[in-house]
Amino acid sequence: MLLSDKEISKLAENDIIFPFTGEKRRELDNGTKALSYGLSHAGYDLRLSPNGFMVIDNALNQSIVPPKPLDVKSFDESVMYEASPIEAAGSTYFVLPPHSYALGVSLERITMPANVMGICDGKSTYARQGTIVNVCPIEPGWSGYLTICIVNPLAFPARIYANEGIVQVMFLQMESDAASAYGEGKYQNQGAKVTFAAV
Repeated sequence: MLLSDKEISKLAENDIIFPFTGEKRRELDNGTKALSYGLSHAGYDLRLSPNGFMVIDNALNQSIVPPKPLDVKSFDESVMYEASPIEAAGSTYFVLPPHSYALGVSLERITMPANVMGICDGKSTYARQGTIVNVCPIEPGWSGYLTICIVNPLAFPARIYANEGIVQVMFLQMESDAASAYGEGKYQNQGAKVTFAAV
């Protein structure tokens, strides 16, 4: 069953999302217009943290001969760099170079009950600019900060805003607790920084 805003608010009393914004917000605290975040009709829009935005710049890595292949079983963090946030006109953003991708982290911490699963999708605002936001489902029993993949497939740079909405989570409640909730998996209790691939 897909949970409504009322049901998500009730779950939030158990700190499934922290900090929790119990309404859809379209402005930052300083009054600047923002990509919406917080509780929506049938989900919750998470924000991107301003910390730990890790970029793989395709142009930089192509200068390595021969180019290093990415290997999910042995991820080489040296192919990435941490981008510095830019402050302008009341907003904070990162610049994602053309044909590159980044790993960011959610500003909110998630603690999923054993009978609820989260399905994630990028916000339509980014989709309309051609930016691809990829987040895996949030398993029942999982806890931590989400690692978020952001891809710029276009030939020019893209601004990616911190402290503003980036991913919508839709919550599905199961009829009973999962027999094997996430427990002590390799991504359990991820901290407020990017967690790289682990096998």
